[in-house]
Amino acid sequence: MMRHYSLRYLLFLYGMDVLIVVGALSLSYSLRITIPFGLPANVITFMIPTPVYVIASVIWLFAFQRSGVYGPRYSPELWREARNLVVGQGMAALLFFGTLYLSYRDFSRVQAGYFIVLSMMGLMGYRLVARIIVRRFGRLISDARRVVVVGTDANAAAIGETVSQFGWAGLHLVGYVAYEAPITMIAKAEDGDVTPLDDRLPSPILGTLDELAAVVARHQANEVVIPLKWFDDSTSSRITQIMRMLESFAVNIRLAPDYSDLAYFQTSAEDFSGIPLIGVRERVFSPAQRVVKRVFDVAFSGAALVIMSPLLGAIALAIRLDSPGPIIYRQTRVGEYGRLFTMLKFRSMYADAADPGVEYSKQREDPRVTRVGRILRRTSMDELPQFFNVLRGDMSLVGPRPETPGLVSRYEWWQRKRFEVPQGLTGWWQINGRSDKPMHQHTEDDLFYIRHYSLWLDIQIVFRTVFAIISGKGAF
Repeated sequence: MMRHYSLRYLLFLYGMDVLIVVGALSLSYSLRITIPFGLPANVITFMIPTPVYVIASVIWLFAFQRSGVYGPRYSPELWREARNLVVGQGMAALLFFGTLYLSYRDFSRVQAGYFIVLSMMGLMGYRLVARIIVRRFGRLISDARRVVVVGTDANAAAIGETVSQFGWAGLHLVGYVAYEAPITMIAKAEDGDVTPLDDRLPSPILGTLDELAAVVARHQANEVVIPLKWFDDSTSSRITQIMRMLESFAVNIRLAPDYSDLAYFQTSAEDFSGIPLIGVRERVFSPAQRVVKRVFDVAFSGAALVIMSPLLGAIALAIRLDSPGPIIYRQTRVGEYGRLFTMLKFRSMYADAADPGVEYSKQREDPRVTRVGRILRRTSMDELPQFFNVLRGDMSLVGPRPETPGLVSRYEWWQRKRFEVPQGLTGWWQINGRSDKPMHQHTEDDLFYIRHYSLWLDIQIVFRTVFAIISGKGAF
């Protein structure tokens, strides 16, 4: 429904971007001859050849096109638009410097640096201003599309809310059509519409499925979206019925499968030699992401073990002097894809206090915990040996916390989604409550992490974990 902006708005974006790039190049010349920085030279040396203006304009348009700057898919979210802009700017800068190296080697590198900074400031600034203008006059940037959603369930409500986010870009949610008259509908108004008593829906219910053709005609709808339930026997017949009802209308019909009960965080669509395939359970991490995550794990864990080796020795000595028993406590945990491994911890309980085969829940003032163990738990230093688990590949630095087989055996099916990624030494729930939160809420936080995974998120979690440990919140 929103694959592209309208032609007039695209031309506006292209023109403004070229204007800012050309202006930034011109201003970079003025800065280079004005600011006493860099090697001195004749003013003529810093004059910009006309072909450079053309080259820069073409490069920036190409880079922005490739990075999704000119697509409306993520435009409702400012941070996504800014991210695409930064990626496009980086790509353009690399191409620009490479082109200068091959063609205009005498071009001042300081001047090129000024240009990159100025163009970034200009492009980002004008887009922030443009967002305000577009929000007010949004219908100018895309052809108006009037959308009717068939159904009134949670999936239909979610589709309607998403369509409403693109109202500034010309999409207008007309309302919903119920499969049958719901008990929440009140008497029809003069225009034939009805209003649901259930406030889940952001727009009114316009009628029932039998009245769909009349609704489309009355509201001049351009788009009809049909949410689908998997394995619903009536799905095929309903689609056929709707297609026949609307065969004489110039309206697009789109299917929106609800695979929330099946999907493991990500879905994908591909054309397999003319056969459309939708993936509802695929690996969460791409091969590249997995390599980057592993490199980060090994580098950070190796450095941490070297730096903390005196501390590890001191803890081991304190445990030995405090109570008899092994220094390291070993316990079987469930790792990625349900694989069992032995997790290492500094022993924090008396040697005869816990049977590894029995599940215990943490409790404050636990009499089984030793004096040293209480300090280790409060500071989370009992977890430090797990850096060795990370180096061995049993765990990751960041990820869902590995659970014991006994607890996993009582998981609901949806909670097992957390095993789609490597289990971690720390994770999202550790920085959002730690032991203060019950197990089922841990899982919700783990699923949030998996859905939003990035290396930057891992780095944030690592550093926020340090502050959570220092505060001691939720640890016992």
